[in-house]
Amino acid sequence: MDNDTLKRLFKAGAIILVLDAPPNQLEFGIDVNCWNTGPRFKGIKIIPPGPHFVYYSLHNTKATEPDSENADIVKETVEVTDGGTTGGDVRVGFWHLFESGEVVVMKWNAYNEEMELEKDQEQIARYKAGIQEFDPFLGAYPLLPPSSTYPAWLKLANHIKKPTIETVFHADGFVNSHDDQLEAELARAEKIIHRQQEADKRNTEAEGAPIQPRTTTTIQEEVEEHVTESDQDSQPVENELHALGQKVNETETQLVTNMKGASVAFTPINLRSSFRKGAIGEEVTRYSLDKSWLLNDLFTTTYKSDVSAYLGEYQTAFVTMLLAYHLGAFRQWKSMTILACQSTEAITSPNYTRFFSEFIQTLHNQLASIPSSFFMDLLFASPDEDDMTANFLELTLKTMGRSIQSGFRRGQCSELRRPMRELQKTVLESFEWKIPGDFKKVEKLVEITPDVEMVSDEDDDYEEEGEYAPVVVE
Repeated sequence: MDNDTLKRLFKAGAIILVLDAPPNQLEFGIDVNCWNTGPRFKGIKIIPPGPHFVYYSLHNTKATEPDSENADIVKETVEVTDGGTTGGDVRVGFWHLFESGEVVVMKWNAYNEEMELEKDQEQIARYKAGIQEFDPFLGAYPLLPPSSTYPAWLKLANHIKKPTIETVFHADGFVNSHDDQLEAELARAEKIIHRQQEADKRNTEAEGAPIQPRTTTTIQEEVEEHVTESDQDSQPVENELHALGQKVNETETQLVTNMKGASVAFTPINLRSSFRKGAIGEEVTRYSLDKSWLLNDLFTTTYKSDVSAYLGEYQTAFVTMLLAYHLGAFRQWKSMTILACQSTEAITSPNYTRFFSEFIQTLHNQLASIPSSFFMDLLFASPDEDDMTANFLELTLKTMGRSIQSGFRRGQCSELRRPMRELQKTVLESFEWKIPGDFKKVEKLVEITPDVEMVSDEDDDYEEEGEYAPVVVE
């Protein structure tokens, strides 16, 4: 590449300075790129304008031979793929919408042993004025072939806009894989397992005593127990329990909330209450099976009928889960996936054709970017006793496949044929999951009568279990 081209890219791209970092101990990444850094490393240049996720972790990795093109960045010892990375310890990161020519400054705080963002605009302006002095110590964003990872990143972040970043993440924007929600979740899981072990032991020791049925410990029960144990001598417990209980009920199906200390604030999605307030009987049963009412309510009110607003949050949840190992982000991504895939009415509605076309393409890009073993990681298995299915996604995709195939028989949602065909192929090759449905040929239109069974395939005996099981009202 000639010097003129390099100068134009340097001027148009953004820069992130990383100052005073511990030498040979910093793993630094941006988007799907991750490096072990050397003592000369001062940051990254030629960052394309747009949303990016910046992250780091500390470890004791020894330095290896430097990259000939980027001598300031130690050659990667961490596996890097088009969609994610593996390696490192506790990940800390933040989202930022970079502008052309912008300079973002991170400084190492030796006392707290963490990176901090420079907020002083005058100081940032001084760094920007002398940016040429840092050029020899800046690694280049892999923007150009043959090592470019930017196209892969665009597939994972093309819907993310500034309002989504500002709404979901705090001003500082930092999230990490060792947050308070992860600790609370693992502690709650340990309590549930311990209680069940004790119950099984008592049942075994009691001769002739009938085996007691398993009971589910809810989030609210754990909150109540924690408050009872820790606040016995403080103000009346009932008031605090009432306040905490209301908040838990509103966001029981996801862990990322606006509570004090939380690093992100995703949109609350309660899959257990997917019908309108005041619904009874058949309506409750119908919209417990079909999440269309809840999807339509959230899409038209919270997301203002903006496809990119929904998918932007969906993508931030996925990337934060993937790169920051954030359990709360995984829970949000899981809830948003189930909400869309199980909205049968909406899938076949012409009002949602563009939404589902974009959603399926987005999900396809995400699944194509991760290894086949990703969902088998125990970290992502739900610790809830009533939802021990680690791989929820296979069942959810099959539900969507059956719904779309049923729509084809009615001459509906034909625009989803191509994206579903690509998703079906990728899922089969990468995960060996078979999404039911023939998305290759155009099906004949048939008249549907009440006596005609619309869906019939090898998964007809599938029934949802756990917290996502339907509510049946007699």
